[in-house]
Amino acid sequence: MSADSSPGFFARRKLASPATSVSKDPDALRIGILGAANIAPQVLVYPAKSMRSVVIASVAARDQTKAKEFADRHGIPTTHVSYDALISDPAIDCIYNPLPNGLHYEWTKKALEAGKHVLLEKPATSNATQAKELFALAKDKNLVLLEAFHYRFHPASIHFRQLLQKHIADGHPLTSVRAIFPIPAMFSLSDIRFNYKLAGGTMMDCGCYAVNAVRHYTGLEVDSVQEAKPKIISEDIDGRMDAVLNMKGNHSGGVQAVIAASLTNPWLSLQTYKELPPRFEAETDDKIFTFGLFVLAGFYHYITIKDKAKGTSETQKVYGEGYMTYRYQLEAFVKAVKGGGKDTESIAGWVTGEDSIANMTAIDAIYTAAGMKIRE
Repeated sequence: MSADSSPGFFARRKLASPATSVSKDPDALRIGILGAANIAPQVLVYPAKSMRSVVIASVAARDQTKAKEFADRHGIPTTHVSYDALISDPAIDCIYNPLPNGLHYEWTKKALEAGKHVLLEKPATSNATQAKELFALAKDKNLVLLEAFHYRFHPASIHFRQLLQKHIADGHPLTSVRAIFPIPAMFSLSDIRFNYKLAGGTMMDCGCYAVNAVRHYTGLEVDSVQEAKPKIISEDIDGRMDAVLNMKGNHSGGVQAVIAASLTNPWLSLQTYKELPPRFEAETDDKIFTFGLFVLAGFYHYITIKDKAKGTSETQKVYGEGYMTYRYQLEAFVKAVKGGGKDTESIAGWVTGEDSIANMTAIDAIYTAAGMKIRE
């Protein structure tokens, strides 16, 4: 479906949370959810309603009352008394892990050891060492393990990357790259996002998107961190991080990527106004490519291509069938699982194990450059 014929804003919102579910295929994947997380409905429950190939079969939570309330609210047929019980259930094919960052490694490892495919919320783990172990285990078990960088699977994101990569390939080198993801202060300091023991910090939240975006859209890897300036809000916890990354690759030419991520921007400030919405920008010798609200492209986005010599700009929007990023991500995950984990390279936007490890390695390097401890 072209951008011009894509569903409008209100139609897209309706698609994001269907009132009813379609009938399911006999061989639909049965997915269990670890924890009754607030993010689970939009990431998994709602998208699955419009897909015949997926059944949300169960949820497990430490609080049984909470699990049952979550299941009743979202039409999930069963609950399990513990995470272990859910993971060991032979009727469950896949696990969705949206637990706090610091629990990603432990419970994903248990799920993989039990033979379950895993859709794992970002960041994949607390550090690169853990990421290497998990993805090695998934490979050894021939299981699909996908870090949920959902933004990459939306048609607009795929289109934008193709535009930029083609322009670079046509002989227009990158000169600068920037990714910003500021979130105005809306979380208390007691929130799990600021808990070191749960692998908290801004770089482990919106910051991991910024790092992933500069790597994904440019096709370059982080060679080193030139500088990293944190806003410390408690011991080894960053409320904001500004960093300059030296990139490497076939077409890098020594290009640097500037990232800015924050969970503590004041609501009423010039800085907040200037940094919204979250966006990715790449400048070449002749054009500036901007992808506004790349993280929630299904909700709204804009792609602009500015001709530096002429001073003119072209704006594009690509909504495809009108689904949210999470729906496209779930489609990709199901395709990979049903394909036995083979040929994932053909799935546009796919996050490989090497990709996830490289992202965690870059985050570790940013924390080190900032004089902070790597998450444990």
